[in-house]
Amino acid sequence: MKNFLENTLAKELQTLNPDNLFPLLELNSYDYSDAQNHAALLDRYFDFQCEKIEKTLYENQILDKSIQNWSHLSPQSFQTPYVELRFILEQLQPLPKEKIIDLGCAYGRMGLVLHFCHPEVLFIGYELEKLRVQEANRIYKEFKISDSIQILQADLQSVDFQIPTAESYFIFDYGSEFAVRQTLRQLQKVATKRNIRVIARGRLVRFLIHQEHPWLCEVNKPAHFPHFSIYRS
Repeated sequence: MKNFLENTLAKELQTLNPDNLFPLLELNSYDYSDAQNHAALLDRYFDFQCEKIEKTLYENQILDKSIQNWSHLSPQSFQTPYVELRFILEQLQPLPKEKIIDLGCAYGRMGLVLHFCHPEVLFIGYELEKLRVQEANRIYKEFKISDSIQILQADLQSVDFQIPTAESYFIFDYGSEFAVRQTLRQLQKVATKRNIRVIARGRLVRFLIHQEHPWLCEVNKPAHFPHFSIYRS
């Protein structure tokens, strides 16, 4: 059985193009399940141990009901597919030395796409769970990801956490409604000093933006897509 599984995995990995791991595709050119399958294949290519880590996090969550880390879902459910991240970056067209911050980055997929497709763009990903941060940094080290791309552990709900200044911020419903509200209020403060872009993925964050943050959704017309929207202050 082990040899069969190893041979099957080896065959699947052969379908990846190492020169184009993150193809630029139109969103309507594939099913979402195809994007998730491609992401799962890339996770194997990079040797992410997501399932093992999520099992540990889920067991910890059972013991502490206050934790909301989405460990009850599969890694493909709470992470954005790589091809969608590539499409998002194509819409942003980030310039060299611009900074993108991912608030609730899980295993840091955005950093991988940036390294291979936009290597001169700066990136910081913040993640609550230490095990995910450690795994992301293990993969970054193994694939010699640029030092300008970082994954850091942080509790975005902490009163001590302050969002650094950047050109773009990516938010995928990372936590509770209280947490997302707090993040959006912090971004509003950042936007008083400079223009920013917010890529909002998920129902909660987009709902809150349209309900409570006209500075982000009414001054400039947002660009809406099936799973995310891009806002400009």
